[in-house]
Amino acid sequence: MRCSINVAFAADNNYAQHVAVVMASILLNTKAPERMHFYLLADGVPEDKCWKLERTAEMHGGKLHIVKVDGEASSDFFVSGQLSKTAYVRLGLARLLPEVERIIYLDCDLLVKEDIAELWEMDLQEYPIGAVPDFGIMSSRRRWQEKKSLMALTDDMSYFNSGVLLIDLVAWRKHGYGDTAEKLARTHDYPHHDQDALNAVFLNNWYMLPLRWNVIPPIFNMFFKVLCQNRFRKLAATARQKPAIVHYAGGYKPWEYERHEEFNGAYYKALQATAFKNAPMPQMDPRRRQRSLSRQLWRLRWGAFWGRLLAD
Repeated sequence: MRCSINVAFAADNNYAQHVAVVMASILLNTKAPERMHFYLLADGVPEDKCWKLERTAEMHGGKLHIVKVDGEASSDFFVSGQLSKTAYVRLGLARLLPEVERIIYLDCDLLVKEDIAELWEMDLQEYPIGAVPDFGIMSSRRRWQEKKSLMALTDDMSYFNSGVLLIDLVAWRKHGYGDTAEKLARTHDYPHHDQDALNAVFLNNWYMLPLRWNVIPPIFNMFFKVLCQNRFRKLAATARQKPAIVHYAGGYKPWEYERHEEFNGAYYKALQATAFKNAPMPQMDPRRRQRSLSRQLWRLRWGAFWGRLLAD
């Protein structure tokens, strides 16, 4: 029997639907859905939504294991902006999943567009974690200086985005990486929260995954700060032309807008393959101000133009 592919999420009630969408995007794009074993670290997810999540996985041949972590993300973690404390739960993966040796961790605001088995089978070359560099932060003079000051980064080093991680949980247990990250997160008001804590722990000790496995807005929109730097623009253009994972990090979430094929058509299509397909849409977060869809569409067209031009 072929070995399972383990994928973990952490979500509260607000993000349960989006976990289902990510699972559907994985299962619809893999050649072997029966290998997929999902683990949801569920913080306050009600039973009716847990059933829908389990049903979504079963509909397409996968298996979902729900691990209740209510209260695991305690009040002493720093939060700001749109972050939920549930994001910190991922730091406890090695403890919460004691029988699992290797896992892919995914944020809930992304879509998988290719067979995730390719990511699963990548060789970490004895590093404890694999991740994709965050060109948004690395191309920003202000943010890069901030990170250099916070965690002793140098200009020849990289900083990763924590939304897609390939993790050796055996190494995490042996060296206590998760515990160390939790301690740092509790004692520092990091601007990028658990992501900063993970970067501080794995400073120069992580494997760089191909950029196409975590295409964030600065890449698929080809932000000007990315275009202006020689070391970023060609890599970004190539990644956005054939993304394996599109990650809607930042302020524009696909479920907050009416369906527009250019921006969120893929999200709505995956939603229809879940047990949440009849959920009321769109779902704008009232805590955040409205953001213009027309502005986002302009950004996407800008990104598409530069992506085609530079990737050729």
